[in-house]
Amino acid sequence: ELNVKNLEFIAPDASLVSYRLKPNLPRVGKRYGKLVPAIRKALAQKDAGAVAGACARGETVDLTVEGQIIVLEPDDLLIETGSAQGYSSSESEGFLVALDTQLTPALRDEGLAREIVRSVQDARKQAGLEVSDRIRLHVSGSAGIDKTLAEYRSWIMSETLAQEWIDKRGDAQHSAEHKLDDNNWHIELSKC
Repeated sequence: ELNVKNLEFIAPDASLVSYRLKPNLPRVGKRYGKLVPAIRKALAQKDAGAVAGACARGETVDLTVEGQIIVLEPDDLLIETGSAQGYSSSESEGFLVALDTQLTPALRDEGLAREIVRSVQDARKQAGLEVSDRIRLHVSGSAGIDKTLAEYRSWIMSETLAQEWIDKRGDAQHSAEHKLDDNNWHIELSKC
């Protein structure tokens, strides 16, 4: 599951994917036998992105091998893709999707806020509250939790239907403990 912050259309020649071309040996080997090493060498000298694009469009690829022109069909080639550093990408039917997988401190904090909301919603469910019930909420924990609460408190309250934020632990109808990586937190909630 991903939370995509924004979508950006990029130029077709963006270097988010690298391609590696290899002959499909069961097909190419039958037809060209001893020329396979020279075919590999000729493929290594081609613009792999252009060849991958041609194959995706169903076009043939011409190679000059030992003075002769060899025409390869898309099924004659195996095209391996690799993602640029910091991206995870996938390509299908001529479309490329690349996800920037670099996590900034701000994204980590937002992810932690989402996890706090998820855990409060789980605590609401365990307490037997209705979806529309308003609550009084207290959350406290490690330093990372305190930092996230300082920035995302009003959003957390909005997402969990908390009408009141209680600063200290007290007499709550329900409490729960949670942990994620180096962060741990305590939740107390009561129906308003």
